[in-house]
Amino acid sequence: MSDTRPGADELRIRSILKKRGVGPDAQPPELPPGPPPAGFEPASEWWEHKPPTTEETEPDNDEQPDKPPVFAPQPGYYPRPHTPAFIDRSHHRAEAALSPRTRSLLYNASAAGTGWLLGLYHQLAAAIADCGQHYSVNGALVLGAGGSLLIAHFWDRRTRHWWTGLAWAARIPLATAILALALWAPAA
Repeated sequence: MSDTRPGADELRIRSILKKRGVGPDAQPPELPPGPPPAGFEPASEWWEHKPPTTEETEPDNDEQPDKPPVFAPQPGYYPRPHTPAFIDRSHHRAEAALSPRTRSLLYNASAAGTGWLLGLYHQLAAAIADCGQHYSVNGALVLGAGGSLLIAHFWDRRTRHWWTGLAWAARIPLATAILALALWAPAA
């Protein structure tokens, strides 16, 4: 049969809990003698609203209190987003493998190739060729260069700081517009 007597650890824990006022046979906490002193107010809780007194609402002009605003966030209150560590570490390892110019060439060439596969190149090249046939070669060059500059200013400039995969996908329109302008042959 099993022994139902409490062990030494259980007895020790029971005595600690009794001293702290926990349990059915615990010692009640000592109450202070007599009523609270005059002017004593219990600590207000955070959910209770106390209307400000007239002294707090109307400070003298020469005695402005130097209190910080009540609802001002502390400096570390808002989290600062950052790139995950595994992306940073793999980026630093890849730098030694390829030169910066080679990486830039591969980055932009793959974005232009993706634009070609998606059919964006054919639309841009057709617009430049149509402008060159109906208006002038200079008009087609202005359309291609102006379109590339507009894409670079209004789209690509704002997406360069994104994570690498998203920034690459956002580079597709600019790389494809430059490719369409570079491959346009007005004499053909």
